[in-house]
Amino acid sequence: MRQRLGAACWMLTVVYFLVQPVVAAAWDPAYSYADNTISDLGNAICTTSDESWRPGVFLCSPRHVLMNVTFVLVGLCTTVGALTTRRWWPQHRLAGTGLALIAISGVGAVLVGLAPGDVNMPLHLVGAGLQFPAALSPLLLGLATPRERRRERAFSLTMGVVGIVGCVLFASGLHLGLGVGGAERLGFDPLTVWTVVLGAVIWRAGSVRR
Repeated sequence: MRQRLGAACWMLTVVYFLVQPVVAAAWDPAYSYADNTISDLGNAICTTSDESWRPGVFLCSPRHVLMNVTFVLVGLCTTVGALTTRRWWPQHRLAGTGLALIAISGVGAVLVGLAPGDVNMPLHLVGAGLQFPAALSPLLLGLATPRERRRERAFSLTMGVVGIVGCVLFASGLHLGLGVGGAERLGFDPLTVWTVVLGAVIWRAGSVRR
């Protein structure tokens, strides 16, 4: 029962991808997935940016409440999923570490939603910073996954590598033409793709066993 709860929570993290276009559609001027950050969608105040890397850029997210509620919901689901799917994974240190990092990243997402960057930047940065270590999680869990579960293992390893590369590009400022938003998504989004897919895998396995 706990495992199926975790699987359901992880599948629910798909709302992160469904809500973003809805929030972005209300922007004027238009939101750019390449040039704007993910956190811009949650900005609570319409104002001109004074950030050194984009001075004078007008930022306004009329549906910021929806985005911030989504950040909190996704964060809670991510953490609950990590805490309740432990039995799916081997009793291996890599698996335990990977799940711990995922749980922590969920807490970070909650902080991001509760503290928009233009309201409480220090706390927002703490929340965002907790996302970085979790990029390793799919890789760690992939390495811990039994070789008999080949597709699951390969998918986890792939998402881990993509997330790590994306985080390096984002943190280094070397965006390779993806833009700051594109590099950020390449770093952070693979984990959410992974939780959605693994949630479905774990749910399906539970249904078959019944």
